[in-house]
Amino acid sequence: MKRKLSAYCGAVILILGLVGFAHALPYEFDMGKSWVDISGTSDVLQMYAEVNPNLQNVTFTLSAGQSSGDIFFATFGTTETWINDDDVIPGNVRAYVDFDDPNLTQAVGGTSVGFAGSFEYTQGWSLIWNNDPVFVDFGDGGRFSIALSDVGYQSWWWQGPDGKADVYARITLISEPGSGQSVPDASIMLLLGPSLIVLGLFSRREFKQ
Repeated sequence: MKRKLSAYCGAVILILGLVGFAHALPYEFDMGKSWVDISGTSDVLQMYAEVNPNLQNVTFTLSAGQSSGDIFFATFGTTETWINDDDVIPGNVRAYVDFDDPNLTQAVGGTSVGFAGSFEYTQGWSLIWNNDPVFVDFGDGGRFSIALSDVGYQSWWWQGPDGKADVYARITLISEPGSGQSVPDASIMLLLGPSLIVLGLFSRREFKQ
């Protein structure tokens, strides 16, 4: 009887493990057509942004706790040939990171500013992303974060528009969609239902004996 009870317990543990496995399936991300709004820099240090044209072809699969690594997002620079007094005032930059799967767009705000020193022979600019990383909730219990790299440029011989830098995105999956549901979905019931029926038949047989 003890052996059969142990077998029943082992079966139950196996079923629960299958249920947990069903929730732990990796999620495939599909990047969309992202864009950048640099209109907030028109009255200060005028910036430009060139979004990676191949970004919308990027796909990757993550399990909870995993990161995508660095994904080339865009190239940033300035159209100005010299850092003037108005260029040292911070300007607003907003990146819109788009996904086809999950189907959503997340805005990430940033601040750009120019600087000059050493009798203005040293000039440059920096771009810092605010509230980085940004957390995104999707699906039922699904959550991931988006981190964009801070960048900047400086030179003893200011090159103006030639001074540019690449920004990279890093996606980290915190939890898969469906991990927060309280009622098992159809796929889990397909695993759980037949196993419970078999356990019930064995238990009934044992009771009759």
